[in-house]
Amino acid sequence: MGQCGDLAEVARGAGTRHGTVERRLDRLDRAAGLPLTLRSRHSARLTSAGSRMLIAGRRFFHQIDLAARTHIFGHGSEAVDAPDVLSIASTEPLLEEVVEDAAASLGLLLSVRHEAPQQVAAQLAGYHVDAAYTWSLDSPIHSLERATRTYDVLDDPMWVILPRDHPLAGRDEVSLVDLRDETWVSETGPGSEILVARVFQAAGVPAPARLHVTGASVARGILRRGDAIGLGSPTHPAVLAPSLVRRSLVERPRRTTSLLVDPTIVPRALAGRLAALIADSHLRRFVEHHRDLLHEGWWAHWYAEQTGHRPRAGSVPGADSGTEPAPEPTEVRKLDTEDLHLLQAVARHGSINRAAAALSISQSALTRRIHRLEQAVGARLLLRSPRGTSLTGPTRRFLRQLALYEAEFHDAAVACRSVDRPLPHGHWTARQGTPAGARLSG
Repeated sequence: MGQCGDLAEVARGAGTRHGTVERRLDRLDRAAGLPLTLRSRHSARLTSAGSRMLIAGRRFFHQIDLAARTHIFGHGSEAVDAPDVLSIASTEPLLEEVVEDAAASLGLLLSVRHEAPQQVAAQLAGYHVDAAYTWSLDSPIHSLERATRTYDVLDDPMWVILPRDHPLAGRDEVSLVDLRDETWVSETGPGSEILVARVFQAAGVPAPARLHVTGASVARGILRRGDAIGLGSPTHPAVLAPSLVRRSLVERPRRTTSLLVDPTIVPRALAGRLAALIADSHLRRFVEHHRDLLHEGWWAHWYAEQTGHRPRAGSVPGADSGTEPAPEPTEVRKLDTEDLHLLQAVARHGSINRAAAALSISQSALTRRIHRLEQAVGARLLLRSPRGTSLTGPTRRFLRQLALYEAEFHDAAVACRSVDRPLPHGHWTARQGTPAGARLSG
């Protein structure tokens, strides 16, 4: 409601009905003990208490996500079937910060092999590595006998790299049609396809006659010397030299970079987080080296799509502060706080049997809920043995943090009541078993 104020739009976004939205807002009002929204038939706006509670709620879920990343998500030796060292083949030299971030935030050591694009899939298919980072001009379709799961890393648009004294260097945008007679340099793609030739083909333009095909590192050297022109992108190591300029292409060619993993070795949550780390590093480097491109509307819109940020008209991300923005992860986690409360109950009662009896649910149902939560986060939360069930060390630390954050969230509601008018007694009839001033459950 704080974003659009239209009840029908909120219902569509939540995948539910208008009446359900109304009932859930009523339930929130009862839980907080004061009105959080002022509603008409089709619209609503937040009260001052609602605005404060929204801010407190965002902080609460951000804190949960941060604590989960720190203590649980794919972290350390207690992650579900996670390898201590992940062997990965990559078409691009993975940035040092990716390797360091993976070690710091995921407890994962990366053993990286740099290979040509056509060799990466062969390395994965031949069981020489557990994962591969590569690119494709089409949707990534891999006919490997080995079972793999694909995670998109970045939608990777391309620009053209020209010598500064080139006749077209003064334009903001150039067309492939105008560059067909130039000498090009290109790398070979995953399916032995030539990148530049495929880009021209997709644009409906005949491929250039003077096309030098080589490896990615040699191609960058040729570009730096100014002996040919070629394509660059946010995922490529930047070719930066005073004698070169970057120009947008009218045709807007793109490719997709992907992380392929063996799902029997790399848990889903761990692979998703690693893909997000790679994407974040590329985007940070793009802003650092190619900030001038963000003055163009098309590139600013692309960057906003990749990071989830929508920049103000005429603004450049990070321009005011002098530092590049921190892109948000590509994978957004949504923890079910009710499942987290089940974990708290197990910790409080010391076993699944006693927690199930206290919660009035069956032991099998509680076990399924906990297992579902473990699969969602990709980490082992409970240690099961013939002597009983206990929480892992990271889970205990996470639940201690969760209790602190929930208490802070609850205090925010109490603070709102002290400055806003509470609901009149009996304003809404509380549902059976739920007091009107019930504690927030997240």
